[in-house]
Amino acid sequence: MENTLLTSRKYKLIQEIISLEDEEGIAKLEEQVTFWHQKDKFREAVKPIRQEVSLNQMMAEQHYQPVQKEEFFRKAKKLNIEESLEDLLSALDR
Repeated sequence: MENTLLTSRKYKLIQEIISLEDEEGIAKLEEQVTFWHQKDKFREAVKPIRQEVSLNQMMAEQHYQPVQKEEFFRKAKKLNIEESLEDLLSALDR
């Protein structure tokens, strides 16, 4: 019964669309259909959040490789930053 009702509603919509005579009405319907399909694509792309995940699981899934302390300081020195830490931090507040 529910399937018959759905089919009936679809045919009614089709008849309404066929009876439209103005370009603006058709354009608005096209926009709505496009919007609806984009929402479906968004829903497909979004993955549900897991209730529990450990830090180790996240690190393995993201192929996390920690930066070695020596390498970090070598690269930081290469940047030749002249501003003080306080100045750099205050710039974040601007």
